[in-house]
Amino acid sequence: MKILQGFLMVMGGLAILAVVALITGYVLALLTPDMRASMRPVVLSSEAVDTFNGKLDGLKKEVLSANTANVQRNISLTVTEEEINSVLVMMLAEGTFPAKEMLVNFNDGFLLVYTAWSFPALPAKSVLMGTMSTENGKPKFIIMDFMLGKLPLPGNFDSSVENLLNVLIKLNAPLEGMKVNIKDITVSDGQIKITGATTTTK
Repeated sequence: MKILQGFLMVMGGLAILAVVALITGYVLALLTPDMRASMRPVVLSSEAVDTFNGKLDGLKKEVLSANTANVQRNISLTVTEEEINSVLVMMLAEGTFPAKEMLVNFNDGFLLVYTAWSFPALPAKSVLMGTMSTENGKPKFIIMDFMLGKLPLPGNFDSSVENLLNVLIKLNAPLEGMKVNIKDITVSDGQIKITGATTTTK
């Protein structure tokens, strides 16, 4: 569950940036980004939540076992839209995050994250478009576009969001502290796949 908590922390950081931007464009920010209408709806289920948690727990046990034995072992994790959205909706229902709706789509080479914020005075909506890569064996998020309603954002806003995302990803990565080298992250239609290998101590 930590990976999703980290995801919500990432989006919470975006909310702070959004509030700053909203000061200069309240009316424009209330409008729904056009991209929301073209996103795929996703079927949600409690079974998908259980599947996600099982995959993550299994991966962590596999990495820990390899680290303990000091052996190199290939690892992989595939997460589907159904799983990620089901877990997010469950967490939003707990009321610990200032959003009333979120939708994540995995497309061929990029992902979309739509968020309808639940700030009483500023019910803004945003869409984040990006992709995943690796850097020094760690996951790295690359911003392709970030839209806050119809609000025109400064040219350096995307890079600020990207930097914040990557700091929070590092702080909340479920395998942080374990000896693992992420080699590739592939975003395709309906799923995201992470592959890598555990490392050894010579």
